[in-house]
Amino acid sequence: MAATINDRPCSSASSIGDHKPEFLTKIDNQIARINGIFLLAKEDGVVTIGEDRTIRVLLKRDNDQFWPSIVEYLTSVPTAFYFDENTLCIIVGMVNGAVYEFVVSPDLNSLQQKRSWHAHTLQVTGVLMSHSAELIFSCSKDKTIVWHCANTGTKIGSYVIDNLCTTLEFDSDSRICFIGDYNGSIYVLRVVGNSAQLVSKLSAHTAAISSLAWDPVRGQLYSGSTDQLVIMWDIAGQKGSCYELNGHNARISSLVLARNASRLFSIDDVGHLVVWDLKAKRIVAPGWHEKDNCEICDAPFFWNVRVMWDRKTVGVRRHHCRTCGQSVCGNCCNNKTIFPAMGFEKETRICNTCHTKMQQYPEQFDLTPLAIQCELNKGVAAMHLQEELGRLVAVGYDRTIMIWDVRKLL
Repeated sequence: MAATINDRPCSSASSIGDHKPEFLTKIDNQIARINGIFLLAKEDGVVTIGEDRTIRVLLKRDNDQFWPSIVEYLTSVPTAFYFDENTLCIIVGMVNGAVYEFVVSPDLNSLQQKRSWHAHTLQVTGVLMSHSAELIFSCSKDKTIVWHCANTGTKIGSYVIDNLCTTLEFDSDSRICFIGDYNGSIYVLRVVGNSAQLVSKLSAHTAAISSLAWDPVRGQLYSGSTDQLVIMWDIAGQKGSCYELNGHNARISSLVLARNASRLFSIDDVGHLVVWDLKAKRIVAPGWHEKDNCEICDAPFFWNVRVMWDRKTVGVRRHHCRTCGQSVCGNCCNNKTIFPAMGFEKETRICNTCHTKMQQYPEQFDLTPLAIQCELNKGVAAMHLQEELGRLVAVGYDRTIMIWDVRKLL
């Protein structure tokens, strides 16, 4: 039976507290699945795009019910969108590769199409606008990222990556664009005029990138993936450092960043929400050793045929200790613990050596949680945060829109 060592008291008080989101309201009876959502800050309402080919603006009425003030039917299913509440501009990417730009009236009662262009040949997976750079970006399953002039709508340039694009972020000051792909890589491009230069390719995830969040102040990029992992990339440090954040047991569906409060919200397909403390000092997880024998008991792994033959023994499966990276057999790593400083908010496998060290020198291993975990009880497809209001909106795969008060978490 596996031993557990994280049931002993933590060595210091939690830096993030133990508050939970407070449920405020929900909006039921949506006609079709919602592919994107934006929580309004100036009005009590939301903007959505849905599988029924619509853009909807839902506002709260005097009877406390949310009713549509705008229902705009599109020619194709919208799959990605960007909304700027200050300029009332909406950019929508379609399943057929088209990109549309709309302008919402100040009273939020009408919508006018400004222009459109057929930017891609396959489904658009991400769109955004940079007002300072005067650019509109879109990425697609056709492996391309395209940027247009925000003033004229004229296509300026494009770039082709090796795999399907899944999401994107952009830093206006440095003109760096981050593109996630289906294989788990993140392309770092510097956009210069009508061309883009590949600066780096970040590879740590083992499955598709589902969401990106960029913090221009700290120079940190956050990526969520269907491999259940969140990674914090220290882009500004220019040393290639990345910190793994392990708190999920299902595919990450969305990330949202509270920049002022230094919090990252991650949600997965089963509705498990994790709020990460970004101010905490973290330790980079070690690389995994590639050995043919257990580094503790010297048992050969099952591919080490020569040693197996010489010793007349059966090889064993190789595991890795998450805190030291050693290659070990199952008998030498049957202990589990959390280790928040290294990003492990859920129990993870450690070797017997590390287990012994933690038992003998508990003051050297701070097990204080650096994240808050809670259940929303619904698989979440998308979410959006209004940090100034302290409100979070999440939309479930069952088409239910939920609004939460998260001020105590910020």
